Amino acid sequence: MHLATFRDPTLSPGGRTITRTAVRGVLARGPELLLLSSRHGDYKFPGGGVEPGESFEQALRREFREECGYDGVLVGPELATTREEVPAIDVEYDVFAMTSYYFTCSGGVADAAQDLEGYEAELELAPVWITVPDALVANQQVLASGVGVMRWLVREIAVLEWLSERSR
Repeated sequence: MHLATFRDPTLSPGGRTITRTAVRGVLARGPELLLLSSRHGDYKFPGGGVEPGESFEQALRREFREECGYDGVLVGPELATTREEVPAIDVEYDVFAMTSYYFTCSGGVADAAQDLEGYEAELELAPVWITVPDALVANQQVLASGVGVMRWLVREIAVLEWLSERSR
């Protein structure tokens, strides 16, 4: 199910576009989800870019291991898809377009240390179990404050809102 497309309003149509495909996991334990908290007080779903030669399942299992220290996560059916289009950092392109596929996940054991990328370590990403309503309120507050990573806050708020509506 295509959930939402977020396009930066400053982008002009027809720009040179670089694309990226990402996978994100929705791992529940009762009423809580395993999300990554940042030093700003916001939450994001574990996941990231699919590397060349990786399947979606391989990429998501790798991301859970790197970001959460979880091994053995089982990747289930796709839940939702989002697309973001923002100004590209690379000067050869005008637009960075990322499609994120969200999957239901289960299982896994926290038995490894995190292996964070530079920006992830700088944001002090840490795995936490939190309810959808609590994560949603926190993300909305951080978005309103303007201190978080806006590019993922809008996307993650949309997914959390969708999950909240589905659970009613």
